[in-house]
Amino acid sequence: MVMAKRWCTTIQDAGSGDGILLFPDGLLEEMGWVEGDVLDCQFQDDGSVQLQEIAPPCSEK
Repeated sequence: MVMAKRWCTTIQDAGSGDGILLFPDGLLEEMGWVEGDVLDCQFQDDGSVQLQEIAPPCSEK
C-alpha cells in the first residue's frame, strides 16, 4: 500500500480578498516544481487539495 505524503501550509492574505498559497521549500524540491510551472488543483471532499503539475505541450523546433 502506497501512502500519500501530506504537506501543510497556510493561505496568506493578499490584502485584496485573494489568497496566496506559499509552498514549503521541501515540497518544491521533492516535486521538482519551479516558478512558472502550471499546477492542476483538485479540491477533495475532506477539505484537502490535491495538486499535480500539468506537463507543458511539446514545442516544435
